[in-house]
Amino acid sequence: MEKCKIISVLVVLSVCLVMLTGCGDAANERDEARIELEKAKAQLAKTTALLEQARSERDELQERMPEVLEELEDVRSELAEGLPSQELLQGRISELTEQLNAAVERANKAQAMVNRLKTQLNQKEEIIQELEQENSELQAAIQELEKQAEEQYVEEEIEEQPGEEMPVEPNEGTEEESGEEY
Repeated sequence: MEKCKIISVLVVLSVCLVMLTGCGDAANERDEARIELEKAKAQLAKTTALLEQARSERDELQERMPEVLEELEDVRSELAEGLPSQELLQGRISELTEQLNAAVERANKAQAMVNRLKTQLNQKEEIIQELEQENSELQAAIQELEKQAEEQYVEEEIEEQPGEEMPVEPNEGTEEESGEEY
C-alpha cells in the first residue's frame, strides 16, 4: 500500500516535471528539482529494499524462535526425567540458550534497522512533498508568466496597428474619457 502511494507520488512528480519543459528561467529550477527527485527516487528504492530485507530477516527469526524454544523445553523435559546424563543436557540447554539469545539479538537489530529505514522513508516522503509544493509554485509562476507574455504580445500587436481603433472593454473608459489614442 505504501509502495503504491510512493509510486503514484513519484509519477505525479514526473508528469509535473515533464510539463515544465520549455520554460525559460524555470528550466534551471525544474532541472534541479528533477535531479533532486531522481536522487530521492534512488534513495527511496534503496531504503525500500533494505526495509524489505530487514523485515524478511526479522520474520525468519521470529518463525525460528518457537522452534528453538520448543527444543529448549524438550531438553528441559528430558533433564527432568533424568534419561540422559545431566551434563549432556546442560550442554544442550546452554547451546539452545545461546542460539535463542543470538536469535533475539538478530531480531532486535533487524527491528532497529526497520525503525531506521522507516525514519528515512518518512524523510524521503517529506522531501517529495516539498518538491511537489515547489513544483506547484513553479507551475503557478509559469502560468502567470505565460499570461503576462500573452498580454504583452497583444499590447505590442495593438501598438503596431496605428490606424485601427482598439475595442473598449466594458470596465475601461472610452478613448475620449482617457484622452489617449492607441
